Amino acid sequence: MAESHDDNPALFEDDDHRAVYIFTPAGHSGSPQQEKARPVKRRKVTSKRASSSAAAAEMVQEGEAETERTQTQTTTTTTTTTTTTTAAAAFPRLFGGKESAEAAELRRQVFDTAWPVLDGRIKNVLREANRTTLEDVSSFIRDAEGDATRGTRIPAGFIITGPNIASQDLLFEQLSEALGKATQARFVRLRAAGAPNLKAALKKVIRDATAQVSIGGGGSDGDEDAEVAFGRDGRKYLDYDLEGLHAFLSAQQDPSKRVIVAFEDSEAFESSLLTDLLALFHSWQGRIQFSVLFGIATSVELFQARLLKSTARQLFGAKFDVVQADLVLDNVFKSAIAGTQATLRLGPTLLRNLLDRQRDQVAGIRVFISSIKYAYMCHFYANPLSVLLADEKSLTRQLLQPDHLQAVRTLDSFKAHVEAAVDARQLNHAQSIVEDDSYLVKQMAEQRLKKQDYLMQLLRSLHLLTSMDLVPGRFTDLYVSALAGGLDLTPIIDAIKRLGADDVPALINRLLTAIQTGSPDLDLPGWEDEAEDLISSLSEIRDEIEALAEQAREKGQQSLKSKFTAQSKVLRTTVVAQKVQLSQDTAKLTEEDKAFGKAIDSLVNLLTHHIYSDPIDSLFLHEAWAYDAEAPYRDVFVPRPGTTFERALTRPHGYLGCECCSKTTGTLSATLPTTCILYQLYLETGSLVNVADLWSAYYALVGEDSDVGLGEREALVRFYRGLAELRMMGFVKQSKKKADHVAKVKWLL
Repeated sequence: MAESHDDNPALFEDDDHRAVYIFTPAGHSGSPQQEKARPVKRRKVTSKRASSSAAAAEMVQEGEAETERTQTQTTTTTTTTTTTTTAAAAFPRLFGGKESAEAAELRRQVFDTAWPVLDGRIKNVLREANRTTLEDVSSFIRDAEGDATRGTRIPAGFIITGPNIASQDLLFEQLSEALGKATQARFVRLRAAGAPNLKAALKKVIRDATAQVSIGGGGSDGDEDAEVAFGRDGRKYLDYDLEGLHAFLSAQQDPSKRVIVAFEDSEAFESSLLTDLLALFHSWQGRIQFSVLFGIATSVELFQARLLKSTARQLFGAKFDVVQADLVLDNVFKSAIAGTQATLRLGPTLLRNLLDRQRDQVAGIRVFISSIKYAYMCHFYANPLSVLLADEKSLTRQLLQPDHLQAVRTLDSFKAHVEAAVDARQLNHAQSIVEDDSYLVKQMAEQRLKKQDYLMQLLRSLHLLTSMDLVPGRFTDLYVSALAGGLDLTPIIDAIKRLGADDVPALINRLLTAIQTGSPDLDLPGWEDEAEDLISSLSEIRDEIEALAEQAREKGQQSLKSKFTAQSKVLRTTVVAQKVQLSQDTAKLTEEDKAFGKAIDSLVNLLTHHIYSDPIDSLFLHEAWAYDAEAPYRDVFVPRPGTTFERALTRPHGYLGCECCSKTTGTLSATLPTTCILYQLYLETGSLVNVADLWSAYYALVGEDSDVGLGEREALVRFYRGLAELRMMGFVKQSKKKADHVAKVKWLL
């Protein structure tokens, strides 16, 4: 048996393993001395072979004993794990704990049912977004190997991604999956931040291509060069040596030995680094088939100008365009937020914040998706009325508690609904909905159908408006404005009236097509059966205008004009007393022109009657199925840590809940935590803080003569700890001007 140096355990102390000395005042609870003593490390001194044999035998014995203990505890552990998982997955019971467990579970079930449906649609949108680009790049990489005109040049794909850097992550992730399946190649992604020099770039390429982590962490800026064994002979290579990659691919019996290196932000790489990497890849083309992809935000010409001509001649390139991030955002918006499959509707205030953040901060599409999911989680987790989104089979009358009905009666939409009923002299309805619970439940059930009718009318109106191609702006802005202030035909009435005789029939044909086919992006089916009157009226107006145009051509008139078009306005010039006077007059309209104007008026009235929508907050009980709280989203996705730190340091009682801090209102007190005291003193100083003066002021406040009565040693330890916490939070930093001073750092709140 191996010997161990454990005869004298007094040689080892509990604090020997700690990197720094930890000061613990006497009587302080939770001190390391009161914790369980660290086991003494056993060091083996026998030969390596004997130690290995003894260790193997000991491991076998311990393994058998562990197996017996595991078998004994299997049933108990399984039961405990199941119970813990169920408890962790459950939603809390709201109404101060008065909510029934069934209602809380139903809220969780509705969320678990609603989000996966949207998540699947979002993933499908993301897959389809860059499908054409993925297919073109895969074909280029696959066909480049057999292209005789390529020679020894490196296949290079120049992908014009646009200025939105955040959208490149999704594109190159999809490229990694697509090219891995299409070409059976190993895909490596390089960013300028992770490959600052040639050695770091080669380490990244080899590590990702071999799917192994280099010994010593494989850091990009490490000074030590690790050796890694590749191949069958066990020979070791430096982790930045391409010979090791070649040995690995040979050992894997990969006949193609193809590696694709993608430079995501290629303009951020130094020109010399790109030149060295491409020259190195070109020299290895006979043994490793390298292909490169460049993500370009500007243009191929500007990127080529940064390379040497000799390097450019080593590339066999092709250019590819991708779908811009704004279009991907619109498709995700239509599918996940505006589509008919969305169980929860996001309000206009929250949506405007989401869209502004995407455009102003150039956030990626995945951040937008995470924001949508967080809004779903907040609504179903913290809103007890979200249980009303369950289907009729799950939401029974017994599940609705008096607390649910009382919560409904406190809503702003309930108050507005009752006031509208009183103004309309529907007094019995107003009294019953306030006093009768059964009547209120009945109205809530009817409101479910009204909600579906409202959403269908909203989406159909938006689809008809966008199909006209007359609305300026994007669909996202139109949807948000429709939720906030309603929707009507007012912004485009003038544009419709100014259309010519050839444009109006084309407009009507687009409307008819939209009604018949619906919108696949919104998952909106066609409503041809429900809009027979609208279809017939549109067809009659179209046929009438076409007939009028034909009659006008027979009479020699080039085109129809109405009183709304610019052609009906003429400019009259009159000379009076050697002065020229200009006046605007209306041209004479033929009978066909007058009939055309009447047809335009009929079209406008018809569309005004069918294209409309009310604001979302005008609907009764909209708080149950619409989420418009911006505070949780802003706190999570747009945090303000500087403000949070400042509030915590000035008013610690709100976080600690201790009695010693409850009496202080932003003033200095010896009972405050040390960091809070130092922060108050920090606010009274200039840009440079003398540490000795800061210590003197602090000790004068908490010293032995104060109410706290700290000794100098303990006060000094607390002072250094508080100063270190201020530095960690970013309020101070080491000054380069004076060694005994610290500099204040300004937070961008």
